[in-house]
Amino acid sequence: MNPVQLALRVLRVDRRSRLSAVLTALGVAVGTTLVLFLATLPSAVDARLERSAWQHSAVDERNVARISTDYFLNETVVRLDVSGEEPGSDGPEYPGPGQVLLSPRLAELAAQHRASELADRFPGEVVGTIDEQWLKYPEQLVAVVGHPPGTLQPPKSGFGAVSADTSDVLLDVLSGVGVVVVAIPSMVLVASAARLTAARRERRLAALRLAGATPGQVIGVVTAETAVAAVVGTVAGLLLSWPLRHLGAMVPWGGGTWLVSDFTPSVATIALVGVSIPVLVVLAAVLGLRRVVRAPLGAAMSVTRKRPGAWRLLSLVAAAAFFLFGLATAKQTQGLGVLLASLAVVLLSASIVGPWLTGALGSLFASLWRKPSMLLAGRRLRSDPKAAYRSVSGIVLAVFVGSMALTLLPSFETFAGGGRSFQDSVLYVDVPTAEAAAGEQRIRDELERSGTAATVVRTERVRLELPDGYASPALVMSCQDAAAITRFAVADCAGPPAVRAFARQPVPNTGLDVWSTPPESASSATAQEVPLPDGVPVLPLGNRDPKVSSSAIIDPALVPEFTEHGTTTLAVKPANQADREQVRTALVRALPGELVNSRERLLAGQQTMLGDLKRITAIGLGMTVLLAGASAAITAAASVVDRRRTFSALIAAGTPVRTLGRALRTEAALPALVATIGAGVAGSAVAAGFFTLFATEPVVLSYWLLAPVVIGIAVALIASSSSGPMLRRISGERISDE
Repeated sequence: MNPVQLALRVLRVDRRSRLSAVLTALGVAVGTTLVLFLATLPSAVDARLERSAWQHSAVDERNVARISTDYFLNETVVRLDVSGEEPGSDGPEYPGPGQVLLSPRLAELAAQHRASELADRFPGEVVGTIDEQWLKYPEQLVAVVGHPPGTLQPPKSGFGAVSADTSDVLLDVLSGVGVVVVAIPSMVLVASAARLTAARRERRLAALRLAGATPGQVIGVVTAETAVAAVVGTVAGLLLSWPLRHLGAMVPWGGGTWLVSDFTPSVATIALVGVSIPVLVVLAAVLGLRRVVRAPLGAAMSVTRKRPGAWRLLSLVAAAAFFLFGLATAKQTQGLGVLLASLAVVLLSASIVGPWLTGALGSLFASLWRKPSMLLAGRRLRSDPKAAYRSVSGIVLAVFVGSMALTLLPSFETFAGGGRSFQDSVLYVDVPTAEAAAGEQRIRDELERSGTAATVVRTERVRLELPDGYASPALVMSCQDAAAITRFAVADCAGPPAVRAFARQPVPNTGLDVWSTPPESASSATAQEVPLPDGVPVLPLGNRDPKVSSSAIIDPALVPEFTEHGTTTLAVKPANQADREQVRTALVRALPGELVNSRERLLAGQQTMLGDLKRITAIGLGMTVLLAGASAAITAAASVVDRRRTFSALIAAGTPVRTLGRALRTEAALPALVATIGAGVAGSAVAAGFFTLFATEPVVLSYWLLAPVVIGIAVALIASSSSGPMLRRISGERISDE
């Protein structure tokens, strides 16, 4: 009888082996589904970028296209002003002069709101909508406005031009981390399912070895048994990944959801996942046969295994040293390869140290026991610490990742804020100084045409250079205008023209120079220096927000020689917050193609990224906890199955089933308590190291860091309750069955 026939016969006649095979196939299916989905994320990002590539500005002999971004109700609007022929097959057909194309979502918003708030920004007749195959995501707001040929100037670098997206590095990194974070608990789930009949199978295989079977034959039997479940689970996982695409497409990222087709895996990806996962599962099962192959008699008699040695503690030191080395390498070279490898080593060190820690904990409680359940649990932890730790290994990973996330996310939130020095309601446009006067007049005309009350202020962007060579950004504007539109706390505007600067930055009243800020399209050599007169009054300037970009206000009367070689900001503050969208519309009409800035636009990227990180973290942790909980529950049930003889003997000797149940719960709680606390501390420490790559400030620690530890212990206790039905079933069986 060949190994495949023998494996199929075992599955046909042994109910426990069938249950183990079914659970193994289920674990493989879950792991395959999630790994295949995560493996499609990089290609999904590429699909987004390919669809939206036509939106970015291009200039050639036939065609002029100018792109800018706008905002409406905190949603980004991509505007493309075109003049010339359509781009061909790389995008939708361009509208003609006086015509407009809108994306479906933008057309819906334009119909729902007053024309002065949105539709008037796109002058012309709306002749159609843009198909979603040309949108980055289905909800993207895009407008294409047609102009007569020759009437649209090419974009000026630094004023309204928007660079094309090239990749989503954050999502690429998260997808790689997600594959590891999801794959490891999935493999733990598979291993837990395989352990459901491990002791019985080990005795059966040992009997085959003692009866004369060669190691190759034993390995063949195990390979066949495992391959049946692994192949069935992999096929099921590949099929389940198809409906999972629809759920994944509903998860927002980068401002919008996805198309279902984005998550279609390539044939190569399907083949790689479909082959590698069964091979890994079979390989793990074969590696677990070392004891049967080397010492079949000891396996048959269930001889106690050698306890883990204290040398395992050295792995913690080695992992910490490697992580510090990876951190230093990342800071010097900006490469993350070594750092991510060191993170994997840190995770591996937990599986090395965990069994030793579990055994030491068991020895402690076995010597200090006060109740029979404590004694039984302590002896179990001491006699087989590897099996005891296996039940919480997935939970340890979940707690580690959760602690990292809850340390990094609040710390990254401290970066939010800042931006230009204007108040939140102010809208502004940066233009070359030579065009500022004409632009300001067009803005006033548009505001008057729409009947919108607003304050229009012109300010020059400059650098204030101190005698010691230090230079800081500054604005040339009157004290009254600064009080009206900036976030500076201007006290009293009475007195002669002055320089107002932060008190924390001492500014002398002599040796000061003002440098203009050339446009990005111009050379820095065009910057003009204007020295300030000695003895100029320097007054303290407070601010309402510590993260403003400018640090000084210079009265225009002090720089009368300031020329047109610079950058001017035209700022508009609505009289009423309700008129803000009408003011934005006036700016867009007055300066078509220019980038209308606001504080929410500058913060939008930060807020979107933080929201995406929180969402992905919650989803990832949820999946990890579910997988870890399932593996812990199966492991708890497997521990009862493995010790059927022991429990049957204890019950026959008069040990109450309730006492055995408490012992099983204690077995789960003790390793979970110590391991999750250690994982929480390690996760926060690793997160603190990662944070040094972005800032010098310490990480933000909160009470929420206790949540992963508490949840981990709770999941372990709930999972341990799965051993109760199995224990009660054993108590009703005859001891002669074992």
